[in-house]
Amino acid sequence: MLARADAGERPVTRDVLYLDDAAAGAVEAARTLAEHKRVSVEVGTFEEARITGDPALVRELLLIVLDNAIKFTPTGGRVRLDVSVQDGRAALAVTDTGIGIPADQLPHVFERFYRGDAARRQAEGAGLGLAIARWIAEVHGARIDIGSEPGVGTRVTLGFPLAF
Repeated sequence: MLARADAGERPVTRDVLYLDDAAAGAVEAARTLAEHKRVSVEVGTFEEARITGDPALVRELLLIVLDNAIKFTPTGGRVRLDVSVQDGRAALAVTDTGIGIPADQLPHVFERFYRGDAARRQAEGAGLGLAIARWIAEVHGARIDIGSEPGVGTRVTLGFPLAF
């Protein structure tokens, strides 16, 4: 996906969609992995949030964030998803009780192929998920941020422009 995007070969559609509906679908798709790991997935605030974007890419973005949260949360942990409208933007937050990311690694998590030490031990993957997530956010004019504390958990926030 990133190679096609770099080459300008990945068209991005612009449809009006509801972030809350996309989030509900992504949560449903992620439940199997969560149940397998015995991680609870909670939906908190759930406000209607209308955005413009590519439905398949927005779904992919949400699945990447949820998948990471579930993968890096130990058995018995929790993942929570909130969708709201804040400061004129559609806001989505995924918060987990996972292993967390050390502060010195946070600036690198969106780099291609980057996997922190704990991530290499905890789960499989090539280290491309968050690089793809950042690209998807950028082509939608969205902001993606991550905050984390080792041993406590991680919070990924997305802010999309609202569609009117």
